[in-house]
Amino acid sequence: MLRQPAMRASDVDREAAVELLRTHHDQGRLTLDEYTERIGAAYSAVTLGELAQLLKDLPPPEHLEYDVEVLRAAWQRSAAVQPVVPPTPRPARSAAAPSVPVPVPVPVPVAARMRQAREESGRDGVSARRILRGLWTAVLAVTAVNVAIWFLVLITEQPVYFWPIWVFGPPAAVLGAAELCVRRHSGPDS
Repeated sequence: MLRQPAMRASDVDREAAVELLRTHHDQGRLTLDEYTERIGAAYSAVTLGELAQLLKDLPPPEHLEYDVEVLRAAWQRSAAVQPVVPPTPRPARSAAAPSVPVPVPVPVPVAARMRQAREESGRDGVSARRILRGLWTAVLAVTAVNVAIWFLVLITEQPVYFWPIWVFGPPAAVLGAAELCVRRHSGPDS
């Protein structure tokens, strides 16, 4: 039970709630629609009570670790107990075709498959900072070309105002705002 639900939530509280929601989504407790809806509500939550409402039907964090260990042990036991060949032999279709044992697939939890795919790829995906870095590079490259053109016009013609500022200014303002948002809402490794 939350002691002070009317207390205002901090960014750290919101991030902790989002991380818990991400864990529950990865473990299959939340659908994608529920997850995105609750993430939006978590980032707009003002009080700790609002954050608690988003998590009230989900198990607490200490349960998650226990739950993962219990599931992992259960999967290992079921994999060890399940036979690789079906217990009843199938009759051969013809005398020429020998009966080949058919392996029975061992079920793997969805969260484990997703975690394994992330580990194999080496990254969780493209980070927002990496995308912004690429966009900044593109804006600066286009601006450099325009400054070179402006400079050539300047030395061959009469003086002209610095029009490349209109090529650089608006995209730089948008990317600067996006950079501030990313820095505010992401951790040091994203």
